[in-house]
Amino acid sequence: MIAASALLGGCAREVSPQAVAEPTRWDPCSITPEQIGATGLDPDYRKVGWGRGIEVPDWDICSFKPKGHDAPYFLVVKSSLNRTVEEARNDPANLDGFDTVLNGRDAFQFETNVARSIIDCNLAVDLQSGIVVFSIDYMHVGDGVDPCPILQRHVDDLEVALPSA
Repeated sequence: MIAASALLGGCAREVSPQAVAEPTRWDPCSITPEQIGATGLDPDYRKVGWGRGIEVPDWDICSFKPKGHDAPYFLVVKSSLNRTVEEARNDPANLDGFDTVLNGRDAFQFETNVARSIIDCNLAVDLQSGIVVFSIDYMHVGDGVDPCPILQRHVDDLEVALPSA
């Protein structure tokens, strides 16, 4: 019996706990000025955050615009670890939505009706950790422009900036 316990004891190894990396939220402001310029937006303009005094803990946000003083729209990119594409699908405030795929990633395109001063088009895209939502906030309401093709062009160009799936 003593020999058996000595034999088993000799096979035991000390196991130390290993840290498991917490998922990190992708930073939408990590899109480079070169990538912004390549999609036709002003590489020198970016608005980081929600605005003075406004904090939304679930989301990081970065906004971009075309060159010029009277830009007709902003491209808004926000990310969250705690939100999902499924939540976007199920949100009754998201109108005219449909399922789609962005380079193998689950996605959902939708519009909202949150303000009379803009028309928008949004694409929620699944990330390995969380979600990214690309939005066009188009401000020249009434000129007949559909913001969704504008969004699609920018998303197609900027998809390479997303973390690998």
